[in-house]
Amino acid sequence: MTLPSPGQGNVRWTDYRIDTPTFLLTPVEKPDMSPFLFHMTGRAAINSILTGEGGEVEPGHGFLKVCVPESNQQEGGYDAKVVCLTESPTFALDFFRYRSFRRWKDDQRYGIGFDKSELIALGARPCVYADEQLKNDIIVLKKHIETNEIKDEAIKGRLTSLINSIYPLTTPISEASSFQGFMWEREWRYFDNATGGFVFPHSSIRLICCPQSDEGGIREILGDAAEGVRFLRTWTEYDEVTAYMRQRSQEMFVPTEAMAKDTDDLIDSLKEQIAKHSVTLHSLEQYSEFIDSLGVKNNSAAEASHVLRESIAQMEKKVEQLQANGKES
Repeated sequence: MTLPSPGQGNVRWTDYRIDTPTFLLTPVEKPDMSPFLFHMTGRAAINSILTGEGGEVEPGHGFLKVCVPESNQQEGGYDAKVVCLTESPTFALDFFRYRSFRRWKDDQRYGIGFDKSELIALGARPCVYADEQLKNDIIVLKKHIETNEIKDEAIKGRLTSLINSIYPLTTPISEASSFQGFMWEREWRYFDNATGGFVFPHSSIRLICCPQSDEGGIREILGDAAEGVRFLRTWTEYDEVTAYMRQRSQEMFVPTEAMAKDTDDLIDSLKEQIAKHSVTLHSLEQYSEFIDSLGVKNNSAAEASHVLRESIAQMEKKVEQLQANGKES
């Protein structure tokens, strides 16, 4: 139910508040949040990751190798190797391929999604997006404490701990570049110098992004652990949501008094938009039924349908009110 304004009847905010813990927030509560951290990759790489190639792992485990992040590779002197993850919601993941030629060329429709709370407990942290000055200061201090003696042992310990913790998480804002950096990645990082990467049990995987043609092979690698994994086609979610938002912004809206010449004009505009919303809603519901018949989880279509139903109900109520007011006068 839509949250009423203060003073609108006998309303208690506590009846409406969203008190989901931050790490568990989903797009249902806040559309830009996700309770998962994803590592996006290509077709060949996801199989080698899941089989633990490149790491010393036991059966039933995978391995993500550390590397210097793409956003840091042009930065002189930066050499931290980490595992890169993103907290982008599933329906936004395919933006990465539109933004990066390398990711498109690597066909990064493949990804592994982990529970955010679990990875935080293991040491994963969000990136520190630093401007040019802060980034350079961190790099210089890192090199300084590695090559110079600091006599005060207490200060040395704190400074070393601080820099060693923040250095691997530092990524440039690139505020002066034309594309203004990589903040769109919503990047998190995991680093462990002892293992050279992130060793994880297959049972810790919550989601897998892949085409349906590859799902069988991945299920075979995961074995029994596949029963606890949801398989997604994130590019279809992205296409669906962006197409809906593009269409709505260009053609569909809720008319207001300020847009109309008079009451009759407003009623006509409302009825026209009710018809447009109804057609789109019908299409979405038909699409959702088709997706359901394939056994694919598809929350984005259901959420879009909910928004459309609310808009239609809002406009129908407005038409009834305007027509009632017209009869009274």
